[in-house]
Amino acid sequence: MSVESQENRTVEVLGVPEEVEDELLYLYFENKCRSGGGSLVSVELEGSRAILLFEEAEVAARVLSKGPHVLHNTELTVRKPACKDPWRLLLRGVNPTTSQELVELYVENMMGMDIDDYTLYPSPGRDLVLVHFRQAFNKDFQKLFTKISKKPLDGAQIVLEQIDQTDSILVENLHPSITADMLNLYLESQRGGGGGVKEVAMISEGVARVSFLDFDSVERVLKQSHKLEKTDLMVRPYFSFLQSEDSSSPLTDPLTSLNGTSDSNTTNTPQTESGGQSQTGSLPAASTSDHSQSSHQVTSEPLVPLLSHPVSQATAAQGGMEDLTSIPEPMSSHIPVPDPVKLALLQLSPLLQSLQLAHPACSVQIREDGVHMAGSDRLGLEQLKNAMLEFLGGVAQAHLTFDLEKAHFLAKQEVKDKLLQTLKDKGLPSMYTVSDCVVVVTSLSFSLVSQACSLLKTLLSDFSIPVDREYECMLYAQEWTGFLQSLGLCSAKVSERGQIDVLTLRGLEEEKQAKIVEFLSTPIETEAIISMEPGMLKYIQTHHHQLLADMDQVSIFPLDAHGVCGLRIHGNAGACQMADEVLRGVVSSIVTRTITVNEPGVARFLIQEGEGTSILREMQAKFQVYINMEKVHWEPLENEDIFEAAWNMTSHQSFQRRSSDGSLQASTSVLTHTNQTSNDLSAPDMGLLEEAKRLFSAIDEVDCGLSSLTRTTDIEEDLYTAGEPIALSTDQGPDRDTTDVEEQATEPLVEGGGSDDEGALAPLVAQGGGLSWATQLSSTLDEEAQMSLAIQYSMETTKRSLTEEEELQKVLELSKKMTKMTRHDGGAMATSSLPAAGLHLDQAVQVSLQEAIQSANTATIFVFAGYSCDLIRVDIALNKKVTLRKHEEKLEHRSLRNLSQYHRRCLDFIKRKHAVEVTIQGTTATISGFKDFVTGAMPDMKLLLRRISTMTSDADILRTVQWLWHDPASSGTETAYAPEATVFMENAWKTRQKKIDILLNNLPHIINFEKMQEYNVASGKSVTISRKMLSSENLYSDIQDEDYSLLSNLPETSRVNEDSDEFQDVVKDFYDSIHEYHNRIKIIKVEKLMNRLLYNQYRMKKASINQSANDPEVERTLYHGTSETSVKEICVHGFNRSFCGKNATVYGQGVYFALNSALSVQDQYSPPNADGHKFVFVTKVLTGDYTQGSHSMKTAPLKESSEIPLRYDSVADKMDNPSLFVIFNDTQAYPEYLITCQKINC
Repeated sequence: MSVESQENRTVEVLGVPEEVEDELLYLYFENKCRSGGGSLVSVELEGSRAILLFEEAEVAARVLSKGPHVLHNTELTVRKPACKDPWRLLLRGVNPTTSQELVELYVENMMGMDIDDYTLYPSPGRDLVLVHFRQAFNKDFQKLFTKISKKPLDGAQIVLEQIDQTDSILVENLHPSITADMLNLYLESQRGGGGGVKEVAMISEGVARVSFLDFDSVERVLKQSHKLEKTDLMVRPYFSFLQSEDSSSPLTDPLTSLNGTSDSNTTNTPQTESGGQSQTGSLPAASTSDHSQSSHQVTSEPLVPLLSHPVSQATAAQGGMEDLTSIPEPMSSHIPVPDPVKLALLQLSPLLQSLQLAHPACSVQIREDGVHMAGSDRLGLEQLKNAMLEFLGGVAQAHLTFDLEKAHFLAKQEVKDKLLQTLKDKGLPSMYTVSDCVVVVTSLSFSLVSQACSLLKTLLSDFSIPVDREYECMLYAQEWTGFLQSLGLCSAKVSERGQIDVLTLRGLEEEKQAKIVEFLSTPIETEAIISMEPGMLKYIQTHHHQLLADMDQVSIFPLDAHGVCGLRIHGNAGACQMADEVLRGVVSSIVTRTITVNEPGVARFLIQEGEGTSILREMQAKFQVYINMEKVHWEPLENEDIFEAAWNMTSHQSFQRRSSDGSLQASTSVLTHTNQTSNDLSAPDMGLLEEAKRLFSAIDEVDCGLSSLTRTTDIEEDLYTAGEPIALSTDQGPDRDTTDVEEQATEPLVEGGGSDDEGALAPLVAQGGGLSWATQLSSTLDEEAQMSLAIQYSMETTKRSLTEEEELQKVLELSKKMTKMTRHDGGAMATSSLPAAGLHLDQAVQVSLQEAIQSANTATIFVFAGYSCDLIRVDIALNKKVTLRKHEEKLEHRSLRNLSQYHRRCLDFIKRKHAVEVTIQGTTATISGFKDFVTGAMPDMKLLLRRISTMTSDADILRTVQWLWHDPASSGTETAYAPEATVFMENAWKTRQKKIDILLNNLPHIINFEKMQEYNVASGKSVTISRKMLSSENLYSDIQDEDYSLLSNLPETSRVNEDSDEFQDVVKDFYDSIHEYHNRIKIIKVEKLMNRLLYNQYRMKKASINQSANDPEVERTLYHGTSETSVKEICVHGFNRSFCGKNATVYGQGVYFALNSALSVQDQYSPPNADGHKFVFVTKVLTGDYTQGSHSMKTAPLKESSEIPLRYDSVADKMDNPSLFVIFNDTQAYPEYLITCQKINC
């Protein structure tokens, strides 16, 4: 093969670790999977640099393109080796005393160049001169080499050499502010040349050596000018042989020209014109790069001072080249021998010994570059020189052509040493070199060369070994490659016929054959592990199970534990190797794609067994893919009762213990301020809170709710209003008493003086009117930590296991840590840390709920397939199937405009329970998601809306009752609880709780309703509490006058605009409960009643019932159908039980109201008039506490459990989900709307 072909097959490796040997490099770069390589011809390792010669150029190109290459945890640098530099040649053997002009004339005469075509760079010892051409050198080098070798210069024999390209440059005139990193970034940028920089070494001030990853980068950088930090940089090629031994500073003195100037313009770029100045310069000294050291390292002799013999230009012109030999030769002589083979032959021959004996006054030394002779006898020296030249001239060469395999075998060093020794023993001192398929044999004469060639041919022996089928798998094992390399003096390969072709030296055939047969017949058990992603393993097991089954010669085990996932292959070395290669090919062919689907409930749809999982199985089978769902998470809600779950979350909030002025708005403002300030936590605080949240959640896994808040089974909902923000009354009457709440001024809280506050955290007024916190905690760290822990621990009443106690101990340690962080110089606790921590833990629960909701709405799946097109088809098909199953339902209700915090949490739990999305816009709730999930969420949504419309508002509670605590330090002074705490306690009271746990000012308390006591868990002290019913004077305020529209013949009614939200709400509720009459009843109009007398009576009765009723649902919206003749009577005077019995008295002799409009529209209760119109009242009814009704009742019966003779407020048709209510007091019902409707004839 040609030299060019060999260059294409050669790769240079840099950065090889010291412990790496040739054998390991062979194995790595012949491994196609790891390095991209293939069969190697040779590996030459020198220090940290190696030269690889591959059999094929394509393999070398593949190695260069593949990366990174890592061996022994070290990343190797691979690149093309340096080729001969077309811009530069080297003159070796120049006399150090030769003047510059003489060298210039020599170069111009020998090379036929002008003074502007080149630049000269001398070495520090001035025995080497680098010739730098303006244009690439394109002349015949061999002819020029012969020409120069025949023409001495100033008495010195000159040798012309080609040099390898350099990968380094020298940069001078650097600004002091330029660092190595800045220079690196500049030279890698497009402006600096765009080459990959390997190293930047700052040699001295203003001077740096830069090494590049490839050689072409050097020429790109040299061809352009450079400016950095407003300073022009000077760049030059870097060669180690032009540097001084002291590389700390650059050489700046070039060979001096005749006019005493130096050419500094030529240092920036070789293409710059000099204007006829001297063409010599110098290169700075620096430490050489790896490649420069190996290719150009020269040992320089001490500098010889320049002889100051100025020669005029005229004299030089007259003497011409004839004067070059006029100076006498020194008492030493050097014969350059560029061919190392000839030098090796010279060492083998007895010539040196005989010449040394014949001329004892002279010495002969064989150096790397030739033969050096020295002595005092000029004549003897000349005889030595002639004898040496005669010897070298008689050396003969012959060329032998072998096939590529034999040429590679002869090139092995061990084979070469063995053959050369054999030739020497036969009296044939010879040397040979191998280049591709040509072997060049060199000896002392033509006769010896001919004999050596004949002997070489006979010393090679090749034979074949047949291989049984059962041993064939061994030929593909890694152990086979290692065995061949250890065999020695032998080359073997597997032929296409399945035989082993062996090449060795004659006489070694039997030995090598025996070793090969022994290796093949000895079973070797090995194993291999193929690591892969879990999804790839599942894909192979699902879609390549037949392939795994067919590999019966090995055992294949899946690995999917202890952080390792993949396949383990065990068996015979050869079979194991074959299976490993096949399976690795399968793994490399697998493609993957991440598909993210964002739809409400998509995680539940795809995970929960049903239609979603069927779709996934169908796509896996149809498209031959595996779908990994490990990142898709959804779990059913543990507590299916959304109202209880929302209440449990609400009850964990902390309440203010007291209110400064009893104002609702003041309390709300303070709570809002507290929530805002509690968010300002530092990063360490947030980290501690995250750890606390994790520990608390671990403790609460068994009992996540407050055990003391368990409600009786006969009450559907208890404390669902306790956690709501303070809201205004939702009454729709004409006289809405809200000004007393809305106009209250917001004031900061002040400290209470009860004895139960000892050791507790109490709010104080801070500077500027803001809210601050102070502590009266115990002095020791343990006590403070125990108090912080008590906040959570006191909420749990069940016994805990040993593991839970360990978790509590961790919480205690965390509490100590938090206490340390919150201390300041005086030892006091930071004023807001503990409340903020409580609020953040509260917020953490809400964040966890939102994360669960978001997790249900997002599905990130990983698809594994054999072809990319299958991934695209799965993506399209999955999104299409999901989109087709989207569904949406809408509900309308006027109460949706103002939802409390508790109701919003109920909505969140509906989202979480059913995996749907619920959005509220005005009075419309949109439930979207998958159809089955939306259908399942509708009953909970309707129940929630019903509870919102019939619940007693917080404002009504605060207007009817007040909870007080008595301060023993102030002679039992009564102090009202804050509004939020009052609502919480009142709802607990109504649900007949005996004890409740409550956080007051972020400290745990127990309210005992049996003993009417408040117990402070932190301080261990109790105070008396009481429940006070507010007087009617405090509850009642006159209804403000309003301008009423007088319509029809009823002055106190007005028709509701059909385009209004109010009309839509009334009609929506009416049709929602009309059931089988939905398509048979048409609404004619809706009128709103505005009877102030009736409404005031109703409100007074409502206040009274609120004081005595235990059922939290005091008021309901019900329907009452009547005849046209009774409409005006009811509008003016209200409902009159004197008319009872007109329709029915099954459950008592009172006024009847229906939960569903379907009952009221029946002709029995609302007979049509002459026009076919029917009349149904939408009525607010105070049902309060109710019991089972009977025909004989003329009034509600007495309550059995009450010591005071109190009657029930109403009776019903049944106790479980009643549909009819009967009242016996006319003021317990207020006719709010009158619906005029008509039957539709089908």
